[in-house]
Amino acid sequence: MESPLPHHFTTAHLDPSLFNPHLHTNHPSLSSQLDLDTDPFAFTSHIEDHTHSHPHPHPHPHPHLQIQPRLTFDHRPPVPPPRFAELPSNVRPPDQFGNEFSRNTQGGQFGILTPHPQLPNQPQIHHEALGRLQNEIDLRPVAVQDGGTTEGHFSNMKTVPNPPDLDTWRQRLFDVEDIITLTEDEFQTYFPHIDNVYSHRSTQKYKRKPFVSHYWDCRMKGRPPGTAKSEDPAKKKRKRQARERDLCDVKIKITEYFPGARRIMGEDAPAPPPSESRMDNINNSFFSAAQSGDVMHGQQHSRQFSFVAPGESLVASDGAHRLNSMNAESRRFYTIQRVNGNGANGKNDGTAGPHKHSLEDSDRIKKNSVLRHMLKAEKEKKKSEKSYHKKATGAALATVKKHTREHDLKLYGSCFCPFVQRVWISLQFKGIDYQYIEVDPYKKPEALTAVNPRGLVPALHHGHWDCYESTVLMEYLEDLGSGRHLFPPEPKLKAQSRLWTDHINRHIIPAFYAYLQAQEPSKQVENATKLQDEISKLIEVAHPSGPYFLGTEMSFVDVQFAPWIVRMRKVLTPYRGWPQPETGSRWASWVEAIENNPHVKSTTSTDDLYLDSYERYAGEKPTP
Repeated sequence: MESPLPHHFTTAHLDPSLFNPHLHTNHPSLSSQLDLDTDPFAFTSHIEDHTHSHPHPHPHPHPHLQIQPRLTFDHRPPVPPPRFAELPSNVRPPDQFGNEFSRNTQGGQFGILTPHPQLPNQPQIHHEALGRLQNEIDLRPVAVQDGGTTEGHFSNMKTVPNPPDLDTWRQRLFDVEDIITLTEDEFQTYFPHIDNVYSHRSTQKYKRKPFVSHYWDCRMKGRPPGTAKSEDPAKKKRKRQARERDLCDVKIKITEYFPGARRIMGEDAPAPPPSESRMDNINNSFFSAAQSGDVMHGQQHSRQFSFVAPGESLVASDGAHRLNSMNAESRRFYTIQRVNGNGANGKNDGTAGPHKHSLEDSDRIKKNSVLRHMLKAEKEKKKSEKSYHKKATGAALATVKKHTREHDLKLYGSCFCPFVQRVWISLQFKGIDYQYIEVDPYKKPEALTAVNPRGLVPALHHGHWDCYESTVLMEYLEDLGSGRHLFPPEPKLKAQSRLWTDHINRHIIPAFYAYLQAQEPSKQVENATKLQDEISKLIEVAHPSGPYFLGTEMSFVDVQFAPWIVRMRKVLTPYRGWPQPETGSRWASWVEAIENNPHVKSTTSTDDLYLDSYERYAGEKPTP
């Protein structure tokens, strides 16, 4: 492959002697390029006339080239360095910081021309290093993967409930009497314990600097609301406590230095955190002990901590300093300083001095991130532990105790489940003997999955036969012919009952849960209206005087709807403000008949069981 030449050199200006195969740099793919070390030579930027002075003209000039002033080789001038240099094919140049690399016996990509390294004393090296660093790492606030920031709000912070010397650290970060330098680990551990004191205001980003500055005000300074209050009635209002403004003038600046910042900034970089200085002492002790033979029992230890250039010795203090400096350069670190009253961030909006209040005052206004996280976790734990009851209460518990004896007909149920209560009411109404078995459907015990592979209740085991689904089980009990019937004997009324049973399952029950689970006020109003409309359709086709669906006796449709009528007063009213039936209405007489029916009452637990069990659906505490 031909070597690239500066654009102002053309083939017409080249001496034919340059085509001598013995003057080429050694290249593994060209057998004629042998044993010539061109290290001391480089292209010069001037052309001299050697037409008459060359002592040995080439015996075989190229037929298409006229002898012209030739390009000469000369020793490399010390200043300024040329753009390109001729180097041996098995040597790589130093990097931009002057560090030598190990020799590469395979040569460069082409083995002919290699970019000349910038000398350390050249002024543009700092900017080129910054530009190179910008290509390697983003100097702006970074995503959460590496613990940086996102628009000034720090991410990947650690939740350490009680780190060492917590009280001392909190007081120090509250006072900020001097510039505090922290390692990334220290900042992520201790700042979340003090972030309640400060409120983020702005972030200053720099295009050619390896750091970002975040400005935080004391939270007791306060600030006007950023947006006007919303007039939307459906918008959920935040519970905020108004407090007096301008109670403190403290402003702090947190400077986040990216990995490699010390190497780029040089003497302008802040002093390392004290923890890194302590690491220096540890490393010095290690290397001193290794040199004296007190470490590793005289065995030669391997250099497993840092990269050392060829020819560099790993001795006591020098080696330890290099080891620690290289480790420090590869880490992110932070500085925190108080800047109120000095025109920081282009503003002069405060008076110099410390906080005008105590740390305890700040803690009373807002809890820090660690405490908030712990309280939230505790709340979630309590919510999961107290999400549903596993035993019936009240009248339902008394009924359970009467049906614990072993029996061929077994009902697997859960005390809070309305679908179970449907089948339970049917058994009580018919007077069929049975065994009630309370199970936890969320844990799906083997006894339940043996009857219903889906692990859902209700499930019925009768002799050697198993079945599930509440409506199917109610019809099965009807077909047994035991006790009183829930379906009317007249075929048309029976078909009408099945039709409105389907309406309950398809429309009323989904509307009930949609209303209960809706969190936005607008959705609650919408679902409450839908539930009322679907109930009204059922009332319009019911017996005019009732009080039950088909008249004076409870029927199949009544049992299908009864568990949700009970839960309207016990659940919907406290959680969503469901209104009580209007006195004298057809709906009021139906609700009263269901709630006072002895078979419904015998399978209903106390109010607190339903309030606790349905809190997970409502997502909030009930209204007293």
